[in-house]
Order: sequence, then C-alpha cells, then structure tokens
Amino acid sequence: MNFITVVRGKLQDAGNAQAAHDATVALLSPMSRHIGALHHQPFLNPQNPSEFLAVDTWSNVDGLQKFLQDPSVAAEFGKLFDGMPDVTVWHEAGWSTF
Repeated sequence: MNFITVVRGKLQDAGNAQAAHDATVALLSPMSRHIGALHHQPFLNPQNPSEFLAVDTWSNVDGLQKFLQDPSVAAEFGKLFDGMPDVTVWHEAGWSTF
C-alpha cells in the first residue's frame, strides 16, 4: 500500500520559487528516495501562483514519518514557504480507480 502526502503552502517569493523548489528537491530527493519516496508532483494555483500544492507518493509510512521529522526538511521548507506548509498524510483506499 502506498502513502500520499499533500503539501499546501504559500510561497515566500513566487518569482524565484521554481529555483528554490528545485534546489530543495535536489537536496532532499536522495535522502527521501532511500527511505521510500516514489514520486513528487508540484502544482501552482493558476489564479494565485504563490499558492503551492504538492502530492508525494511513498512506499511506506515509516520512511515518510522519518522524512517529515528530519530538521533539515523543516529548514528547507522554511526557505521555500511563508510559514510552515500544511502537510497531510493519506493512504490508498484500495477502491476502484480510473
């Protein structure tokens, strides 16, 4: 069963957000992949590009929790977001998909 995180936050600087995001991903991706991260998909609100949403897929909840509790993750989020983002964790329901 996969686990999903939904990350919603307000970007500090929408004009430079892609560079900041991509640097954060480059730094954290090797660590997160090693503990179960499978996929990261970022989105922006087309009506307000400072509103950020990401959907991440994880193979296990233990790795996900370890990642979220890592102080370096909070430090990187602090560089990207205006305040800490809202992070929720979901799991696949096993229901029909299309």
